[in-house]
Amino acid sequence: MDKNYTYKPGDTFPFQYRYEHMGVTTDCVIFTYEDWKLKVLLVRRGGEPFKGKWAFPGGFLKMDENAEQGALRELREETALEPSAIAQLGVFSDVHRDPRERVITIAWYALVKPHEVVGGDDADEAAWFPVDDLPPLAFDHRQIFEAAMERLRRDIHFQPVGFDLLDEEFTIPDLQRLYEAILGVKFDRRNFQRKILASGILDSVGKEETDNSLYCCFEDSTMLSLPTASVQETAAAKKGRQGRHGILFRFNRKKYEEMKEDGGKMEF
Repeated sequence: MDKNYTYKPGDTFPFQYRYEHMGVTTDCVIFTYEDWKLKVLLVRRGGEPFKGKWAFPGGFLKMDENAEQGALRELREETALEPSAIAQLGVFSDVHRDPRERVITIAWYALVKPHEVVGGDDADEAAWFPVDDLPPLAFDHRQIFEAAMERLRRDIHFQPVGFDLLDEEFTIPDLQRLYEAILGVKFDRRNFQRKILASGILDSVGKEETDNSLYCCFEDSTMLSLPTASVQETAAAKKGRQGRHGILFRFNRKKYEEMKEDGGKMEF
């Protein structure tokens, strides 16, 4: 069998391989939560291939940076966004995923508070899109998106990812809407409130927030002790009334970590 390398004694890198080299890129799937919708960050490509198509921020790695550094650099250059941290999502290596050459991409993901973005470098535009209303995506980015959603929906049970998207103080209906947006389901209001309060990871801050929606009427803890019929009657009486209030809570990270140490996880 022929050797696939030549050996040059004394060289810094004495083994010179004949394998073809492939390109390595990074792509960033960045989620935010705004107007009660889970959104993801996309950029409109300014060059070929797929010029004018939407894609995730990303690009080729430089020789002097690792994958995370490259991902953060491309994200900053193309959108002006600089998250405090990103997590590796996975490697996507379909042979024909890029028409230019053999390219492997390392995908990353993060959750950030709503933030203004602007297209830069080779991105003509940057914008947030609701996850349930995405345009056609370039390359294999739809596959990457589906993997990111699956990861997010799994992590939400074992990591406090949902709380990273809310204000420091929030109501239980705020939290329920967020979890419904991420998981793509609808929860029973009272059951959700019972379970989240029973977890012990929320601290009441002793304040109330005005909310004009009927949704918020179940925030009142006295409602939980009423028979179902009484709850319905009370809710009906409150319908249309202005200035109702929702109790505000804060996330208790210490209690959350204690729950995890005891083998618990978030159940809804």
